[in-house]
Amino acid sequence: MRAIRGLFIIFLLAIGYVLLDFSVDLRPPNVYDSYRFNIGDLSEDQPIWLKQDNLTILVIRRSQKTLNALALTDGLQDPESRQSHQPGFATNVLRARDKHYFVSYGLGTDLGCPLKVVNANQLGEICGPARYDYSGRAIIGKNQFQNLSIPDYNFSHDFKTLTIRP
Repeated sequence: MRAIRGLFIIFLLAIGYVLLDFSVDLRPPNVYDSYRFNIGDLSEDQPIWLKQDNLTILVIRRSQKTLNALALTDGLQDPESRQSHQPGFATNVLRARDKHYFVSYGLGTDLGCPLKVVNANQLGEICGPARYDYSGRAIIGKNQFQNLSIPDYNFSHDFKTLTIRP
């Protein structure tokens, strides 16, 4: 009988915690509504990873040669990004607000590992076989996985500051 009463008390405490968590914002003070990154001048076709708190963002300034290569959609799992996570402005072939700049979260969608450059115009997860082009579109492989997730973002008028709203 004591065990049942103890479990019931634990259950009520868990329910109370969940209700409190949903009614009051208990985020730590270092979690922001938006993140601002000073990116300066980016080299073409050289991905950079921006980190702040537990947020990692991938940014690529794409050359015209890369943009031409991205027009090809052969070998992609979801070339039109119909099953992907992106804001409305990124529902285009290049998955970007501005065609020369690609921005995504810095984690893959197969195993959720950080990304690395695999070869020219191709990214991959460091812990698995998932591969993506420079528009974050998943390349056909052994597994099915989504395109890279695109955050809600804005650049300053000179493309030197990036603001992310996670």
